[in-house]
Amino acid sequence: MARFEELQQLWQHQPERGFSRRDAAELSHAFRRYGRRNDWIGVAKIVVIAIQLCFLVSVFRHRPLTLFGACVLDFSALYFMLCDWRKQRAIARMDFATPSVEFVRAAIVRLHAQRNPFHTREFRIALTGFWTGCLLMLAGRWPQSKYPQNLLFAAILLVMPLVGFAFGRWVRSKRFQSECQPLIDRLEQVLVTMQEPTESDRL
Repeated sequence: MARFEELQQLWQHQPERGFSRRDAAELSHAFRRYGRRNDWIGVAKIVVIAIQLCFLVSVFRHRPLTLFGACVLDFSALYFMLCDWRKQRAIARMDFATPSVEFVRAAIVRLHAQRNPFHTREFRIALTGFWTGCLLMLAGRWPQSKYPQNLLFAAILLVMPLVGFAFGRWVRSKRFQSECQPLIDRLEQVLVTMQEPTESDRL
């Protein structure tokens, strides 16, 4: 984070090379639009998690261990969502007032990282909490269930994270193509323009 802030400060000391104020304003507007879209998506996710948590509390209120597992599961998902949302907001707040080759390159790297956020430390922490919650729910429900209901409940708990992970990767891929890839294409065009030799360079 500190390294990126240093690059943003260097942004102020680079001479302008084929990058107009109008281009900078349009690019900043595109990134703000990206941020607003992700803000709406983030709010919708929080609402869904809150509704799900209320439902689980009403269903498992008389089974403390199962309810605790459900809370661990939901809060793990919320933790990952908030970490991912924070990164998206940081991208949306980038300032393109003046040109810097290193800053543009760093912005492209940040956008590419949005393709697959499932290799981060935050995701591993959330996944550990998610599986822990599933096991706690299973431990709380198993003694009170009879065959085959207990096996069905266990199968649902074990399959649910795998299905959710596959669906999340698919959704993320689609969102990357529609939200991030256009921004990357524009930044790469800016990068080519900024790296073109000027007349003074030719001399």
